[in-house]
Order: sequence, then C-alpha cells, then structure tokens
Amino acid sequence: MRSTFALLALMTFGLVAVTPASATSVTGQANVSGTATVNTSGIFFNASGTNTASNPFTVQAPNTGSFSGLLSGTIQNLPGSAMTGSHVVTSFATFVTPANTIVFDLQTILPGAGTLAGCASSAIGSMCTPSNSPFTLIQVAPNVVDISLNLEGIAYIGSAGTGSSFTSAGFTTQNLLPGTIPAILSAVGTTGVTNSYSATFSASAVPEPASLFLMGAGLLGAGLIARRRIRA
Repeated sequence: MRSTFALLALMTFGLVAVTPASATSVTGQANVSGTATVNTSGIFFNASGTNTASNPFTVQAPNTGSFSGLLSGTIQNLPGSAMTGSHVVTSFATFVTPANTIVFDLQTILPGAGTLAGCASSAIGSMCTPSNSPFTLIQVAPNVVDISLNLEGIAYIGSAGTGSSFTSAGFTTQNLLPGTIPAILSAVGTTGVTNSYSATFSASAVPEPASLFLMGAGLLGAGLIARRRIRA
C-alpha cells in the first residue's frame, strides 16, 4: 500500500512539474520578409551588404500562436564565411507582439541539400550546394534560381532560463538575377548578390529534460499501479 501511495505521489509531482515548462514556452509561426545580401563578407539581411547591428523585417501572414498580432522585429547579420553546424547568435531575431517580445537565439546553421556537381550546371532541376555551404540553389526555370537557407535554435519570452521552445527558420528567395546557378555563384564572389527574401519561423514547445524524466516516471508509476490491480 505504501508503495502505491508513493507511486501516485511521484506521478502527480511529475505532471505538476511539467506545467511550468510549457507555460513559458513559445508556439506558433511567424512569417516575415525583407532584403538580403550575400557576398564574400557574409550574409546580411539588408540591401547594403554591411554589418549593421540589426535589420528590421516586414511582417507577413499568417502569424499564429505566440506570434499572433506580430507588429515588427529585427534580424541580425551573419558576417564571415558561410558555414554549417553549431553557430550561436543570441537574439538573432526578435519579434514584437502586442503581448510580448519573443527572442530567437540561433544555434545551428543546417547544411544545404544540393551537391557540388550541381553548381556547374544551369539545367532545369539542377540542385547546388557549394562546399561547406548552408545554401541550396535550384534552377527552377531557364532564368530563375530559388535559394534556401535553414536555421535552428530556441525561442523564448523574457529569458531562456524560464523556458524555451525548439524553433526552425527557413529563408527562401526566388527569381534571383543573374538567373543561372554558375552566374549567381560568380556574382557572390565579386560584387555580391542582393534580393528579397521570405522567412518562416516555426516554434514548438518541447518539455525540459527534467520534465521529460518526471513525466516518464509518472507514466511508469501509473502502469505499475494498473498492473498490480489486474493481478489483484
């Protein structure tokens, strides 16, 4: 009997402990747009290709969950050679809503999905990713190239210490000129390339590791109790 009460207490405590993490997390989707420049000095979310402190974006739709009613925000630049993997930038993006300011900390720059061989082709369907690059360039039409960039990090309100959410960010740009993959790569290495972009930030609440442990312990306790009742 005592073990039964102990398991019940553990289960209850586990469920209660999960609540604070979800209460402060960020959920939903934000859609924004702006202008980006890529050159030998880095990725800049402005038309000048210079490393300003932050760059305002234009609010698009839809904006859901914690991002509902999105009013404005900013995105930082990524100076330096394009790289993939761990790349921590605190407050990489901020989102101002009527209720809160949401902060997105960049943690990872994902690698592109193309191949190096595709970078030499302008055939429709060619998919290019230069060495150690986060960009995917796709030749979608005779004079049209789409480019994508994907990032991952965490979003939070106030402080990451009070709870955060895994967040992915996808940037795309279309109708880029010059209109072939080889020509774009050549321009990046000389004058740079500037074009409009659209981006979607998607946040989903993920319980803290301790909360996951407590939840598991609670479910285990519930299973043991049910098993004991069946045997009785």
